[in-house]
Amino acid sequence: MHALQEKYRIAIQKLARSSQRIASQGFVTSQGGNLSYRVDEDVVLITPTKVPKAEVQFDDVVIMNMKGDVLFAAEGRKPTGESPFHLDILNQRPDLKGLVHAHPPAITALALAHSDLLSRPLLPEPIIEVGPVLNVAYEEPLSQALADAFKPVLMKSNAFLMLNHGILIGSTTSVIRASELLEMIEATAHSVIMAQQMGTIKELSKEDVACLDRTLKTRGLPMPGAPGVNPSLIDLYF
Repeated sequence: MHALQEKYRIAIQKLARSSQRIASQGFVTSQGGNLSYRVDEDVVLITPTKVPKAEVQFDDVVIMNMKGDVLFAAEGRKPTGESPFHLDILNQRPDLKGLVHAHPPAITALALAHSDLLSRPLLPEPIIEVGPVLNVAYEEPLSQALADAFKPVLMKSNAFLMLNHGILIGSTTSVIRASELLEMIEATAHSVIMAQQMGTIKELSKEDVACLDRTLKTRGLPMPGAPGVNPSLIDLYF
């Protein structure tokens, strides 16, 4: 085992497990999607290119620095082609530790419809644990233009609906937590689509969201978005 693999052994196991987890839930297919996990100030774990997420194992995980240099990769393994995109996000948001980019069916349906419903105050748990899922314009995968498309909204939230593409969701604690939050947002997307079929969707009021500010503080959760950017949930949603 390489020295860096030994040093970050538990974190590598978490990344591999998260990759398999989102694949088992149908949130990615074939070789699509990618995950990254910042484990040190200048060390990032990332999924390899051309390996189905269901098959990612401990030795497949690539170790990079924040400049994009590969610190360790097993023979035949290279980092995902979207590594520059992940590193760009992580460089701009030093508070984020784990990133998951995936294509869950319900979320992606809303991305195809260019819906902004996931950015609205609909359910309490996603509001306080994730914040609004903000829309990002479509750009070519693997391109700098894709990374640049996040700039208008990157500081405001931790989850982003990539139009005609999928979702990027981040966590301030770990890649496993990012995958858990992805599950929450996919469940929310399913509820939104079902609610649309039943009639008009009713949002939470400004007063309701003000109360959730108190809930967020009671639970000791960080405000969604980059530290210091959003004074309150009210500022995020209204």
